[in-house]
Amino acid sequence: MYSFINKQLILNFPDKITNPHILEFQMSEWSFFLLVLSTVMIAAGGYIINDYFDVNIDRINKPGNMVIDKGIKRRAAMAAHMIMTTVAVIIAILVSYKLGLTRYGLIFVCSSIGLWFYNTEFKKQFLIGNVLIALFVGLVPFIVGLYELNLAANRYDVLAKAPFFVNFQKILSFITGFSVLAFLINLAREVIKDIEDMDGDEAYGCRTIPITLGLSAAKNFILFLLGVVIVMIGYIMKDQFSAGATLSFWYLLLLLEVPLLVCGYFVFKAIDPSEYKTPDLISKVIMFTGIGYTLVIYFSFIQ
Repeated sequence: MYSFINKQLILNFPDKITNPHILEFQMSEWSFFLLVLSTVMIAAGGYIINDYFDVNIDRINKPGNMVIDKGIKRRAAMAAHMIMTTVAVIIAILVSYKLGLTRYGLIFVCSSIGLWFYNTEFKKQFLIGNVLIALFVGLVPFIVGLYELNLAANRYDVLAKAPFFVNFQKILSFITGFSVLAFLINLAREVIKDIEDMDGDEAYGCRTIPITLGLSAAKNFILFLLGVVIVMIGYIMKDQFSAGATLSFWYLLLLLEVPLLVCGYFVFKAIDPSEYKTPDLISKVIMFTGIGYTLVIYFSFIQ
């Protein structure tokens, strides 16, 4: 088992407690792996079914990048989606049951059902499809944190009370903040993709933000989301700087704040939908470096 050391969250332990500043992770590495595997499989199944239903739209938007109907038959794609999603949900339910958190298995069931309806119903509707897919992305870090935090809170319940003060609520707030940032960044990227795909989406009756409200409104919405994320990360940077967390501060500044500002600049300057390829690429980099921040957390607080 790993050890979790964070002096900001664990205070005032009496000398009689052995290893007073140490909390052990409650999930085994195997359970953690299976939960992550289940999440990845559901996401992969979602991508497959997305390509399945977008065959006609993709013929207009990206004819050179199509996989289904060119490399993989539609029937095989549907079978792959069904098998992958079913296996993923079964794994998640079994792990949840083993950990005594059976009700949380419903999150994976709802996610797989939601991805199906996203592609069949909500994707073509105004805003709801964007919000739904961004919500699923935001849930990824939240789910694993929710499992671990509930297990830890149950085991260390006495430590949450005076005079020990393990602030589980603060840990949950941190995980929630990470998930909210993932949600906002992905929502901005979804709207950027909608602008890039306007021609095909309009031809097949999609009611995306740029089609319904216009390119200018969609641009302003993206800039608003990026602005909110920049302010949120700026607040975190201020907190990290005050706490002397140098590695965290510079990582957030150079690998998140600066790319966000650059992305916003290209969105602001863009006029034609074809000019949104660069912001799309930068947003992918931001999402990758956002995931990479978990390594900073590990080496700063857990090692």
